Amino acid sequence: MSTAVATPTVPAAAARPAALSPAPASMSRLFLVCVVLAICIWGGNWPVMKFGSQFIPPLWFAASRFLSAAILSFVIAVVLGKLRLPTRQEWPVVVGVGVLQMGLFTALVTGALHFVMPGRASLIAYATSIWVVPGAALVLKQKLSPQQSLATVCSYAGMAVIVLPALLHADLHSMIGYLMLGVASLSWAMNILQIKMSPGVKLDFALLPWQTLVAALPLSLLALAVDGAPSFLADPHAWGVIAYTGPLATALTFLIVLQMTQRLSPVTVSVCMLGVPVVGLTLSSLVFGERLSSDLVLGMGLLCLGLVLPALPSLGLRRLATKG
Repeated sequence: MSTAVATPTVPAAAARPAALSPAPASMSRLFLVCVVLAICIWGGNWPVMKFGSQFIPPLWFAASRFLSAAILSFVIAVVLGKLRLPTRQEWPVVVGVGVLQMGLFTALVTGALHFVMPGRASLIAYATSIWVVPGAALVLKQKLSPQQSLATVCSYAGMAVIVLPALLHADLHSMIGYLMLGVASLSWAMNILQIKMSPGVKLDFALLPWQTLVAALPLSLLALAVDGAPSFLADPHAWGVIAYTGPLATALTFLIVLQMTQRLSPVTVSVCMLGVPVVGLTLSSLVFGERLSSDLVLGMGLLCLGLVLPALPSLGLRRLATKG
């Protein structure tokens, strides 16, 4: 987790009317490979987090991820000559992304993996946009189009299909995990709304080092107070997990996703990101034997439909339907 500066812009864009989205730019073969690579890395991050949660405490897991990502992003920013202090207008968004989307979201998701399997968890966590659409209507006073309303219904139906059967057969242990995922999803949604209320702030790479640092510092202090010294670092497996989730799945992958948000339309980016939980679920079924039950497949299909519906006009499907 899955999960980033450009990341919040993805589900936020999904709530945006497709008519306002610019036309998708063409993708070179190399850039397309980079996009697929980013999706696979983020999807693979879910089983990696599940594996790491067996020997790394949740708070230290989240803290080490963003500490390593902060160090790498600061180094890259210096090398590229892009390191600068955020402006007064940018600081609230930097803090919001660092605390809500990065720190709190990741800590809750990592903790939830102690209670639930990563495949179902990734689907719930990446369904954040279902809170953004009604939230935009209530907080930002944005009127929903008929397609957005239908997309919201499909998304909520998908969540119900995924969560309700599991809740009916869940014990207290699993219920805690689902509750943590729900709060994590809400945390991400709150940050998305904050970003949409700050249109003058551009989420470029120059802000990434500070956002990861804002996430890393309180998580490290909290982890030190709750779990004590990071004794897990004596385990050689921990270094491999941290290397994947921090520098690879956070810092470097965000470089690709930032390019996606700059070069492609928001709708295209949101559709591309649907591949993340699909990869996570597939790998989880292979590595941990998580069964692809009918409710999981149906729920995933409804969630995908809910996220794709706003893109239909931009894809020209309405004109095709009219001609037919």
